[in-house]
Amino acid sequence: MGDKRKAFLKLLLMFLLMTSCKKSKEEVKITNDLPKKEVVKKAKEIVISKENGDFKAYKTQEKIIVDGIGEERIWNDIPWYGMNYIWMGDPVSSSDYQGKFKLAWDEEYLYILVEVVDDYLNETLANGKDNYWKGDYVEVFIDEDKSGGNHKFNHQAFAYHVSTEGHAIDKSTTEETIFFDDHVEVKKSQEGNKYLWEMAIKLYDNTFDEKLKNNIPLKITDNKLIGFSIAYGDNDGNNRRENFMGSKKYHGNNNDDGYINSDVFGSVLFVEK
Repeated sequence: MGDKRKAFLKLLLMFLLMTSCKKSKEEVKITNDLPKKEVVKKAKEIVISKENGDFKAYKTQEKIIVDGIGEERIWNDIPWYGMNYIWMGDPVSSSDYQGKFKLAWDEEYLYILVEVVDDYLNETLANGKDNYWKGDYVEVFIDEDKSGGNHKFNHQAFAYHVSTEGHAIDKSTTEETIFFDDHVEVKKSQEGNKYLWEMAIKLYDNTFDEKLKNNIPLKITDNKLIGFSIAYGDNDGNNRRENFMGSKKYHGNNNDDGYINSDVFGSVLFVEK
């Protein structure tokens, strides 16, 4: 009887272990499946801030239509970057301003998708072309070969002030305010106080000559590195730029060297997924 009892207890123990193991596996599967969905959902909401301002642009396999909607697959597959470092002004509430952006590319263009929450959108050119920096705008800083240097009245680099009216504004070699609309295609859409700016930007090097009509933009290739920063100038109706919020923690002297000195830019590395 003792041997039979031992055998019975052994079989019972094996049965209980098998049942427990099966239940455990089922529970693990269930508990793992649910967090994965939550992780994917949260991942799309995460905004990555980069103090050094060094970012990656991801190659798109489909043509991006610049329509201010951002429906292409690439925009859903790549991360948001933050554009919330205070370059000028005081801290603001999230209802007054929040900014983030994504970067993609193909051989022809650097694509940027910018989402800005702004409780009061002030037209960039409301006070004339020479006061373009006083209105609301997205500013994109680009140094095609990341060589740095002064670019205030030359094309060592560009500081495109992308206006609410769809213009790209910078200074010329003759120190005039001019449009560089052939460099930047932009469309903007609005949903409440949320604005989506979608851009396609051609890259030009320091041989660009504004007097010529046949300047050839550079082709973009994998692992190309450029100087880059992006910011938002916010005017809440007081005839001045009240806040300037950027993608990099520090941007030179008083965080206002970008329009002169491309040494202060961050960077973008072009990569294939």
